[in-house]
Amino acid sequence: MGRHLAVTLIRHGMTEQNRRRAYIGWTDAPLAAAERNRLCRLQLERPYPVDCMVTSDLHRCRETAALLFGGRRADWCTSRWREFHFGAWEGKTFAELEEEPAYRQWLASPFSAAPPGGERYADFQARIKQALAETIALAEQSEARHVVIVTHGGPIRLLLEQYAPDARSFWEWEVPFAGGYTLESTIERWKGGERCISLSAVRFKENENGCGNGME
Repeated sequence: MGRHLAVTLIRHGMTEQNRRRAYIGWTDAPLAAAERNRLCRLQLERPYPVDCMVTSDLHRCRETAALLFGGRRADWCTSRWREFHFGAWEGKTFAELEEEPAYRQWLASPFSAAPPGGERYADFQARIKQALAETIALAEQSEARHVVIVTHGGPIRLLLEQYAPDARSFWEWEVPFAGGYTLESTIERWKGGERCISLSAVRFKENENGCGNGME
């Protein structure tokens, strides 16, 4: 059977740059004030213990984790879990870029072309696979049964494409801000790159007590 390991993937909350639909892969933007207040009132509908928490090192992920999980500190905070790096296009919107030939080429072939000074998709993919492998190793060493990873939309879509029970392409996955999924599997299946046993959306409800609640 193997040893059970659930991995919950949560996307960070919305930033002001997200509101205006700018590319902010590696830009260290904080949460929008209204989003910070919203997250402070949320709690998970079906909480169960978090044995290990991992986050991207960018502020919006660390802040989201602290608000949703009662100020709990991450066991591992790393740049490996960052979003795709958009290079020279960081902070810019579609309207600001649509006349650039390189941008149009990237839109036509996002999995082969790369932003100027940014990542190729293959490099992004390799980085996230390495981040997952190191996270699974951390969970195995600490005998964790449930790991929460607070990261970005791109890494979550990539992992769902590869590990969700139902096969869907990268762009078919909906990942809302401060939302995500729990993938139930085993250490052995994770390490073997096999699809997970089951998948469920993370659901929240309003918490009357404000900040301080979590899956503890």
